[in-house]
Amino acid sequence: MLQKTWLAPSQSKKDREGELLDPITHGLIGIALSTLSGHPMQLTDPVFLGCTLGAMLPDLDIIAHAKGRLNYLLKHRGASHSLIALTTSALGLGTGLYLFFPTTSWSTVFFWTLIGTMSHGIMDLLNSFGAELLWPFSRKKITVDMIMLSDPVVLGSMLLSLIISLITPELARNSSFIALALSAIYLGFRHLGRIEIRDRLRIIYHLKEKDQVKVIPAMYHPFTWNFILFQEEHVSFGVIRNQIPSICRALPKLTEDNPSVTNALEGNVAEIFSQFTPHYHVIAHYLDNEECRVEFLDLRYWVKGDFLYTGNVYLDLNGEISHEIFHPLPKHKGVLLSY
Repeated sequence: MLQKTWLAPSQSKKDREGELLDPITHGLIGIALSTLSGHPMQLTDPVFLGCTLGAMLPDLDIIAHAKGRLNYLLKHRGASHSLIALTTSALGLGTGLYLFFPTTSWSTVFFWTLIGTMSHGIMDLLNSFGAELLWPFSRKKITVDMIMLSDPVVLGSMLLSLIISLITPELARNSSFIALALSAIYLGFRHLGRIEIRDRLRIIYHLKEKDQVKVIPAMYHPFTWNFILFQEEHVSFGVIRNQIPSICRALPKLTEDNPSVTNALEGNVAEIFSQFTPHYHVIAHYLDNEECRVEFLDLRYWVKGDFLYTGNVYLDLNGEISHEIFHPLPKHKGVLLSY
């Protein structure tokens, strides 16, 4: 059981903005989808309410923030975002709305509410944080690394569609369909562009296999990509700006038979990183007093010349873990973990 003895620092302004825009995007998508049903955008219409609220409902897990930033990172997009929870949420919300507004059949209300909750899962699947869609069978957060928390093209398309729908209700269905189609086409082009970048990086850095390159969206820069190279001697993290790649950090490869690393991988920091990121790296640093600090780096998010989420496991002269610290922000006092 993880115990925290320091409070995590508050998140940055950009973090708060990202967490605000994320549910707004979900809500706008829910509104757009609801208009495809032919039902009006009215607060007394159960289909409109079900699809819109259903698209935002899973993010109620933000209440995990009340127990600190670390608890939020571990709980957010967990069980509440699984296929089972999305279906159950739609069932509960849809039934409740039908009881309040019995103007439409229960099956219709449930169907469109389910469309809303599933749209939330799909959008979270697209961005780097991912979601535990297969909980309880797997705790792994699944992601296709397509966009960041909120994409300006998708957000802008949905917002424009909403404005058109409010001004000219008879165009709501067509404007929503166009916005959803444009978003899908845009995401398709992003996918093709990422494949092109991956293949170009393989040529530039003389890599043979496709899985030696991982291209991921850059944090706070929606039209920029980061990349991870799994080379012979190093794991390199880089950024592509103006079609030109540059290496930001070259990290030594993990030595699997290193006893310090092996022991550190049994600790709480390792449990945290394995739970909430698919791309992390481990480095052993030997201190002057012969103690060891094993550093954990989440390779997804690069902010102001450093990785956003890091952790340190300190081992004594006997190779035993003395203490562990998780850092939710660069260069900030972190969260001390104990058993």
